[in-house]
Amino acid sequence: MKTLYQSSEIIADRYQIITILGQGGMGTTYAAVDLNSSRRVAIKVVSLRQANEWKILELFAREAKVLANLDHTHIPNYLDYFELDTENDRRFYLIQELVTGESLEKLIETDWQVTEVEAKNIAIQMLEILVYLHSITPPVIHRDIKPQNIIRQADGKVYLVDFGAVQDIYRNTVSISNTFVGTLGYIPLEQLRGKVIPASDLYSLGCSLLFLLTGKSPTDLPETRMKIDFRSQVNVSQYFTNWLDRLIEPDIDKRFQSAEDALLGLWHKSKRRDLGNKNTDPYKNIDLL
Repeated sequence: MKTLYQSSEIIADRYQIITILGQGGMGTTYAAVDLNSSRRVAIKVVSLRQANEWKILELFAREAKVLANLDHTHIPNYLDYFELDTENDRRFYLIQELVTGESLEKLIETDWQVTEVEAKNIAIQMLEILVYLHSITPPVIHRDIKPQNIIRQADGKVYLVDFGAVQDIYRNTVSISNTFVGTLGYIPLEQLRGKVIPASDLYSLGCSLLFLLTGKSPTDLPETRMKIDFRSQVNVSQYFTNWLDRLIEPDIDKRFQSAEDALLGLWHKSKRRDLGNKNTDPYKNIDLL
């Protein structure tokens, strides 16, 4: 895909390009500075001429609409959305808060060795984001959680980005269009079959955590009866292993049913120890590990 803008070019007499952050089927994302406020922003641009099909423009408009209604400290703030016409093209722009840090994918590529504590910390933060997204009416399902879309700052805080594949759902399930959305290796069977539920994001998160702990794509890990068999590939506690195993269950009925249940499951062991009295355990009715 041809680069639409070079460093120092100015968009809409306001945004000056600094550098390219990423490029893919859903357009190009640039780091830029807002000349009106001196604030650094991220600009995602989709070109009508370069778009392979109208579905890309539809997904881009949906992303802007969804982001405009989200308010969470771990999701970059929506700032603006607009269109501009050139002599032979129409371009669509989504402006967001620029999040500093590196994607989990890039961190692993630079030989970052993830500890169990760090993996759990990322899992907790991501689950808190999903609790928020899935509690919206109708629930917002990301559908493309993967290491590339999780940004980690130096202080350990993580952000979920790229809502281009997001889906609002009604009655818990929805059929997707003929345009495939998602990333192979990180999506569950039900999504491949054309349906998504909140627990679909949990599977993708589990696969992302496996990538962190093994340094390998889920497609490169052993598989037994259509399920990733990762136990020989990680060096973490038995409890965390069991928790991860349930997060990536191909069978929806055996997977955690919600982000809240998965979060409670991750904290269950320490909470039981702190409470001491099983009769006061607020998680006793949840089917955990």
